[in-house]
Amino acid sequence: MTYLPVNKLHSRAKSLAAKFKQGRGRGHIEQAVDLDRKALQLCPPGHPKRLVSLTYLAHHLHDRYQQFGATTDFEEAILLFREAFDLCPQGHPERSKSRTRSAIGLFSRYEQLRVGGMEDLGEAIVLGRETRDLCSR
Repeated sequence: MTYLPVNKLHSRAKSLAAKFKQGRGRGHIEQAVDLDRKALQLCPPGHPKRLVSLTYLAHHLHDRYQQFGATTDFEEAILLFREAFDLCPQGHPERSKSRTRSAIGLFSRYEQLRVGGMEDLGEAIVLGRETRDLCSR
């Protein structure tokens, strides 16, 4: 059973990311991302912890991007948030959070990088509206 190691990897990665956010060095976020990648490798498609693993890795990559500006981190975070979103069918308790994360990532990419252009902005608006509709039910 891989649940215990995955949970331990997540816990350690979260702890390291918190230290990074407290200004305690780049090494902490690097280690957090490495642990998140290991956890995700233990969670192939269909695994019950895949959604959580995708989300943690995406968040930590986004944190690293915000601090150091590597657009590859940002692009990967958006892809991971989208994959997490795709794992949340109608009625899933994480669906609105997942939509929000995807929308924010797309809007940020539009605003900061201008890579996806109006397509990113349009998709971010659609996802934002869908999230609003989900939350107002």
